[in-house]
Amino acid sequence: MTLAMDVARLLNCEADERPCGECNPCKRITGQLHTDVRAIRVEGTGREGRGRTAISIDQIRDLQKEASLKPYEGRYRVFIVDGAEQLTEEAANALLKVLEEPPEEVVFLLLTADTGSLLPTIISRCQRIELRPLALDIIAEELVKRFGTEREQANEVARISGGKPGWALEASGDSDMLERRASQLDTVEVTLRQSIEGRFAYAERLGTAFTRNRDGVLAELTLMVQWWRDVLVVSQDKTELVTNLSRLDALRAAADGLSSDAVASAIKAVQETMSHLERNVNPRLALENMMLTLPTIN
Repeated sequence: MTLAMDVARLLNCEADERPCGECNPCKRITGQLHTDVRAIRVEGTGREGRGRTAISIDQIRDLQKEASLKPYEGRYRVFIVDGAEQLTEEAANALLKVLEEPPEEVVFLLLTADTGSLLPTIISRCQRIELRPLALDIIAEELVKRFGTEREQANEVARISGGKPGWALEASGDSDMLERRASQLDTVEVTLRQSIEGRFAYAERLGTAFTRNRDGVLAELTLMVQWWRDVLVVSQDKTELVTNLSRLDALRAAADGLSSDAVASAIKAVQETMSHLERNVNPRLALENMMLTLPTIN
């Protein structure tokens, strides 16, 4: 998405060296205010009031209508399909029609982590750019240079990013992102020390939130997977691989009371729960079952 937004700025920037990030079009695109740049992603609710799980045909029909219009305030209309693997079959076929005969002054950017889920005919009409994780030391160095971040924190943010420079830069420029993440990890650690009542209360909260904020709940469970993964590498005396460096003491305490097999089973349980949620299993039941499976930590 970081690269896609830069492309959108590049196409509409008014400076000699593009994208400058400072001209009015660049700032409006950055602030998601530009009328010619739009991101299409899974959002909203369906007729039953449940959170959507795919990019719908209606969203692509709206895209088709907008794409047929001339740019309103810039040189190009830019449509970013964020999570193109989540297109329904109908939506994918509708998008294919636009890609077969793309309007002038319109650019489509399809973002996906799973090209195998896209129609081969869609892939054949795109210029494919594969983005690989960046070396962590390069990201850390950039954070120190751009933001004056302390080296220890820069190293941790780089590890948390998983090699994604866009996320690392955004997090370093927005302290709230890291604070929210730390708060979620605190909740995970506290919950895993609690009795079944406390664990079920956590499952109920996440299950209720899932209908309103599907991505947020999956992100919190991804964080739990990362935490358990850190416990596993600590149990194998591989602290150099730990992501959450500032939590080493808590990770060591958890690892001391559990076998490697138990930790690996915990990781598997959370991943399976995420898979169940993505297949629209009852969220509260899936989460309660997960909490029954996870071991109690010290």
